[in-house]
Amino acid sequence: MRKTLLILALLYCSHSLVAQQFTAIYNADSTLTGFDNSSTQTRIAPQLVTVGGSKFQDVVAVMKEDKQGKWYGYYLFSSMKTAGTDSLYMFDNAFDCENEGFIRFTDHKTEQTGIFNRNGKIVVPAAYNYVSMVTNGMVIALQGAKKVQDGEHFYYSGGKTLLIDTTNKVLVSDFGKAEDLNMYSVKIADTPSADTTRMSFAGVNGKYYTFQVYGKEFSQWLHQELLPGLTKEKLAANTFAEVTYWDEENWIHEDKKKFIDKHWDFLLAKFRDGAAFNLVSGNFNPFIMEGPLYDKYMNNCFQSKDWQYPSWSIFFGGSNEKGQLDFLRTEEGYKLIGVGFAK
Repeated sequence: MRKTLLILALLYCSHSLVAQQFTAIYNADSTLTGFDNSSTQTRIAPQLVTVGGSKFQDVVAVMKEDKQGKWYGYYLFSSMKTAGTDSLYMFDNAFDCENEGFIRFTDHKTEQTGIFNRNGKIVVPAAYNYVSMVTNGMVIALQGAKKVQDGEHFYYSGGKTLLIDTTNKVLVSDFGKAEDLNMYSVKIADTPSADTTRMSFAGVNGKYYTFQVYGKEFSQWLHQELLPGLTKEKLAANTFAEVTYWDEENWIHEDKKKFIDKHWDFLLAKFRDGAAFNLVSGNFNPFIMEGPLYDKYMNNCFQSKDWQYPSWSIFFGGSNEKGQLDFLRTEEGYKLIGVGFAK
């Protein structure tokens, strides 16, 4: 299974390199959007009233206006094929975004959700209350739940949570306690993992699927690797290229060495004095963290890729009234990326 997932990932990467991407283009008053792919000389004239992202590689959600002035949505694929008319998947008023060459759709008659692949083929049927986006070739799926309305919002009650792959094959039949998992860390073994930062689930094949839990991983790294013997040099090695903070007038993006030299006493005092702190899931804000340094941490729909690069915050005091430190998980490990000073 691990070999299969690796092969799928390599195939997707090589496909992406060949296909390059479509980039949004606009009409004179920017009221309509089209797409252009310079590498394949494919162009879609501006005719779309709204789109899911300003660029795409395989598929994007779009909306168009018909001759009667009615808007309708569908998925546009890189081959120029369309599918899923009036079946766009939306969450919190946002379209779904492609990931690993897949995108979700909803059958609004049954309120069930499924998945298209990059060719516009349904690979996971609309037989689930909810499916997660595809991550590392796997999908978390909820089936048989009851929809409960709660004011303007709703939630699902009951049902069964499964782990499936992109062929709709069930890998784990009871995935109900899965939270905050690094899907890219999957290991398959004969026995559950003894690692306290991982969760293990019994697979239908008799093996155990184990995943790193992001929160436990961060806590262990913080207490066992970063804080013991903390020095200016050690902090610098675990800090992003620039640190972002608010100076009461503007957001400041400061070179890490300059920032640490300027604020070292503040940073060290937070831990040296044994100040109480809480660890909370962070919020990487693409409207603040802008520019080439941050592009890889956002998807084609300008959303943070927190399923792969989560952020965590250390709150000092009851919430963050005594300051906070923000960390981002990168390919090189967790890095200090933002600071909030005492209020």
